[in-house]
Amino acid sequence: MDATALAIGVFAPDGATRLANRGMRRLLGAGGPGRASARLLSPGFAQLAAARARGDGSIYRGILNFGDLRSIAHSLRGEVRRLGDDLLILAEFDVVELERVLGEVSALNSKITNLQRRLVSEQRALERSLDELRATQSMLVHSEKMNALGKLAAGMAHEINNPLAFVRSNVHTLGASFARLLVAYEALDGAALGGGAGDVAALAGGLREDIDLEFLREDTDDLVKGTLGGLARVQKIVEDLRTFARLDHAEVELSDLRESLESTLAIAGPTLKSIGVQVTLEWGELPRLRCKPGELSQVFLNLLINAAQAVECRGKGNGRVVIRAREEEGCVALEFEDNGAGMTPDVLGRIFDPFFTTKPVGQGTGLGLTISHKIVVDQHGGTLSARSTPGVGSTFTITLPKELDR
Repeated sequence: MDATALAIGVFAPDGATRLANRGMRRLLGAGGPGRASARLLSPGFAQLAAARARGDGSIYRGILNFGDLRSIAHSLRGEVRRLGDDLLILAEFDVVELERVLGEVSALNSKITNLQRRLVSEQRALERSLDELRATQSMLVHSEKMNALGKLAAGMAHEINNPLAFVRSNVHTLGASFARLLVAYEALDGAALGGGAGDVAALAGGLREDIDLEFLREDTDDLVKGTLGGLARVQKIVEDLRTFARLDHAEVELSDLRESLESTLAIAGPTLKSIGVQVTLEWGELPRLRCKPGELSQVFLNLLINAAQAVECRGKGNGRVVIRAREEEGCVALEFEDNGAGMTPDVLGRIFDPFFTTKPVGQGTGLGLTISHKIVVDQHGGTLSARSTPGVGSTFTITLPKELDR
């Protein structure tokens, strides 16, 4: 009612105001609902109250003069209708009043336009902030992954150094044996060129005994096999690292979860072994899933590292981690159960909070489980939950939908 270009009012037969919109209040001045109104000079309220309704339902249609006895403030065109015992007055604003209303509307439109521009500007700023947050999130995920790999670097270095050490030793031995054979060959070559057949035969027999040719033949074969085996071990470690990092795979692909888990176990194995943690797999038949295997490998690694640290905190050498996998209706479930120190309810309630950690300063970022939760829930539409008993151990459960809706 206040926005319309009409002055609208409901009045008692004696002129008392029942209801008035903004336009009518301007005409009434100090008058308001429940109070005596300003004078309606022509026609008067008594005249209107006595008038009969016309064919169009109005009791009056024409000029309405509002004001007092000394001066007529406003003359408006309008009509009057009955509303029960009361009178309903609808009056059109004069040109001046209409221009004022149009001016207010124009001013409001200008404010709306300015607000729209501000909203567009703020939306762009929010989009920039969102892009920056996504970039920061990506950096945090990568940083946490590198942090996890850093914790395993010593164990991986040991795993690589062992085969490299005997490869280096075998190559050194092969070099020495080749040098001895080369000396023998040169001696035989000289004897063959300068002596008789008997001298060559005698020399060949002596050289065979000196260099122990039969031993060299057998030892060289073992050295070559051992060297190739060591290089194969190094190659397997590199392949496991590449599988873990998924450097040559698409982000989303049809993947075997067991392959991702085994590559992760190959990386975490030396660290788990050094703490005295035995890992047991109870793996059922699982379908291949469309997922982000590189991201899930990081989740597996975070859970294994946490389990190893929980076992280490308990101070026992017979640590155990059991990984169970099963197919459920519409999803795949994986459980990581350890017999570590466990968690109190207060700690359990905060483990997925960003930057929350129970480790000493400088030994943990507090982002491992937060990022794992985000990978499982946000990127795969699954769930990541935990249950724990202090002094008994903890179990983390991952559920992943069979169909990735992304």
